[in-house]
Amino acid sequence: MIFTLTMNPTLDRYLYIDELKEDDTVRVKRFSDYPAGKGIDVSRVIRELGGVSVAVALLGGATGRKIEELLDEEGVIYTAIRVEPETRMNIILQLKDHQYRLSLPGETVKREKLEKVRETLQALVRQGDVVVISGSLPRGVSPDFYTGIIFVLKQLGAIVYFDSDGENLKAGVLAEPKGIKPNIHELSRLYEKPMEGASVDEIIQTAEDIHERYKVEEVMVSLGGKGALLYTETGVWQMAVPRLPVVSAVGAGDAFLAAFVMRRTEGVDYETALKWAGAAGSAAVLTPGTQLCRKEDVEALFSKVEVKRIR
Repeated sequence: MIFTLTMNPTLDRYLYIDELKEDDTVRVKRFSDYPAGKGIDVSRVIRELGGVSVAVALLGGATGRKIEELLDEEGVIYTAIRVEPETRMNIILQLKDHQYRLSLPGETVKREKLEKVRETLQALVRQGDVVVISGSLPRGVSPDFYTGIIFVLKQLGAIVYFDSDGENLKAGVLAEPKGIKPNIHELSRLYEKPMEGASVDEIIQTAEDIHERYKVEEVMVSLGGKGALLYTETGVWQMAVPRLPVVSAVGAGDAFLAAFVMRRTEGVDYETALKWAGAAGSAAVLTPGTQLCRKEDVEALFSKVEVKRIR
């Protein structure tokens, strides 16, 4: 079974408008709500691709209940850990050719609710299960929380994939997860060295150093329109994706990780899993906002993704 953990979920509300007018009424033509947060996105993509996962998330207030309703509508299985603070919301003002993203701050979460997360995972996760931990932490929660929760999951015999940024990523890798999926900017912050514009060999060397330092078995580095690199002990693969019109890149990395983990859990080899990941990530840029990817787009793009072993 695949589980995902979202510690800091959000409701993304898209307001579609023609233009912003100063000191005047702005008419909203329509709005759309999407359940969001990186772990939730991973579960949504797995569901869209025909797989099964359980999304574990901290949810509170009316916004949290709205996220539950939306997950129900999409058929995503979830376990909500109810908290007192209202779940945060992102407001996206969507104009014809650009958008404004307003991210509301989240509230602090009580210590006993953090302990409830551990208890819930210990009750659900069994030997050999896969857990994808993605995203940020609620306000005031130390990055060390991720170190501890990954240790707990590994003691249960789970396979852990971790996708975060900054201090959270630095803390999480100390617990030696199975795999991580930084983009090039996140890789720079983890490695504390500018990697933008780095050559393929330099990225591979960095991934190898991370593997040796933190014992991470799979380092996936997403490179946007340039594809991705996958470093493992047994080989290195480079992926190229087709050039596509970008409607929105939001959620592309989550779609990539979801497809990779799902296919690997099904037993496919690295090359094939990476192709599915590239197809899902590419398909995600074809949809607006956090609609993520559509299964038919992923299947159509699969044959257009190129993967080659380079080491």
